[in-house]
Amino acid sequence: MITRKEFYFVRHGQTDHNILEGQNKKDHPDDTPLNDTGRNQARRIEPVISSLPVQTVCSSPLKRVQETKEIITPKLQVSHHVIVNLGECTAQTWREMVQLGMYAPLPSEGVVRHFIDRIRDGMSQALSLPGPSLIVAHGGVHWAICHLMNIEEHEWVIDNCVPVHFSLGDTGKWIAKKLI
Repeated sequence: MITRKEFYFVRHGQTDHNILEGQNKKDHPDDTPLNDTGRNQARRIEPVISSLPVQTVCSSPLKRVQETKEIITPKLQVSHHVIVNLGECTAQTWREMVQLGMYAPLPSEGVVRHFIDRIRDGMSQALSLPGPSLIVAHGGVHWAICHLMNIEEHEWVIDNCVPVHFSLGDTGKWIAKKLI
């Protein structure tokens, strides 16, 4: 179970691998940097991020996330935490998650189950810190969070550098809303 506490999420800016994803489904290098478009995407959302009531920033250790975080958070005078369990999934895991579907029960074992459990642990760590937190991570992490929280009426696959607010609705269900 993930702590029921609001947070913000941003997927890293664009990398050259993101451009090729439609043509080449191979696993990408673990430490792919942002490209110029990705850096510009991050600069465009920095004012939005600076206006949020963030108390803690949590991020994946991968270079594209660290670069994005540095660009979008310079005005936030809060603690920053690198959480290994917020790292991205493999291409194999991504393909299996997408084939699984949005509301399907998780398999009891295998790469998807392992990834979702890892993200649950990473989110538990992030949300144990003072909040609201800003989580800067990956598209697969966003998908896993949406699955864990049974998010409805929100795209589980998001574009680069789209800030999302996760909160509890009036009925106690998790909701997610894009901020731009």
